[in-house]
Amino acid sequence: MRIVHLSDIHLSFDNHHEFIHSHRKALIKDLIEYHSTKNIDIILITGDLVDKGGHSLLEIKNYKEAGITNPYDIFQTIFIEPIIKEVGISKNQFLFIPGNHDINEKEISYFEECEMVNKINKRNISEYLERNNIDFINNKRIKLYKEFEKKFHGNNTLYKFSNNQSTFIYNYKESHKVGFILTNDSWRCKSRKLKDESEKLFFGFQQLDYSLEELENHDTDINICLLHHSLDDYEEKYEVERILNTKDIEIFLYGHYHSSKFEAKNNPTGNSIGIRGRAILNKPEEPIEEYQSGYQIIDLDLISYKINRIYYRKYIHKRSEFDLDSSAARRGIAEDKDYLNLHRNGQQKSDGKVKKGFDLDKSKFK
Repeated sequence: MRIVHLSDIHLSFDNHHEFIHSHRKALIKDLIEYHSTKNIDIILITGDLVDKGGHSLLEIKNYKEAGITNPYDIFQTIFIEPIIKEVGISKNQFLFIPGNHDINEKEISYFEECEMVNKINKRNISEYLERNNIDFINNKRIKLYKEFEKKFHGNNTLYKFSNNQSTFIYNYKESHKVGFILTNDSWRCKSRKLKDESEKLFFGFQQLDYSLEELENHDTDINICLLHHSLDDYEEKYEVERILNTKDIEIFLYGHYHSSKFEAKNNPTGNSIGIRGRAILNKPEEPIEEYQSGYQIIDLDLISYKINRIYYRKYIHKRSEFDLDSSAARRGIAEDKDYLNLHRNGQQKSDGKVKKGFDLDKSKFK
């Protein structure tokens, strides 16, 4: 199974011309080359589809004249649809979650925000999730994005939408079920913190439990969780790590920091692998190497239950093309025949299928 991991697009008025005329062509060419050797099954975006709520996209002349009012409709037209058409995949093979830039700060009430900052905590966060799931009571800032998500996946019977987290089941060659947990970890985000407000983020770790409960109904063989933020950003870091270490989430993918990172969460009860991606667009001319545009292609072997390899790709602005990212891994590829073997609590299942955990040789990474 082949997964493409994109993150932090930040599509805006300022970068859309460069994207349409250079960057998009390079990305599609790169994806087609990999698709020709092994079919791409899923393309994932771990947040920040647009920049600063996408308001600048509404100022692009042809969309402004057409009266377009939802920036995500523009994002779909500029980013998603050309990739679907040129690479030759279906709409159902595109999954995404919101990032902190996908909120609409015009919908934030200062009074309500002050009240939530003072009241919200680990014990009552689930109550906020319940209310938000009914009618965006405390998360109006994410409503525009979530309405787009619901419309985009509306005809996909394997996609279960909610105002909080969503889930998706991918049937790989009708032999393996891959579960995707699509968290909404950005609904509490804003560009400016209030006085004395913690820098850490509440999002409702129960989203992971609710998602796993749904995926258990489908008897998935492996589960992949999409986050936008790093675990260190969460007030609920302990609770999230406990779920990743002890429950059936084998891989978690995330972004936010615009640079690559690999991490393994290990303890005696299990483990989970985290992979952070570069920003796929943001500033295509970024001079600092660590933050230059790029993405990852992850090859999973669902028969032997391991990650065969990760291809790290980086955008070379001067050449207007993608090439190997040797700063993330030697020759831009992390691979080994025993690279990652999946286990549940350290035990291989007798039928050859496994549900939890990894054996990892971290020396394969620089």
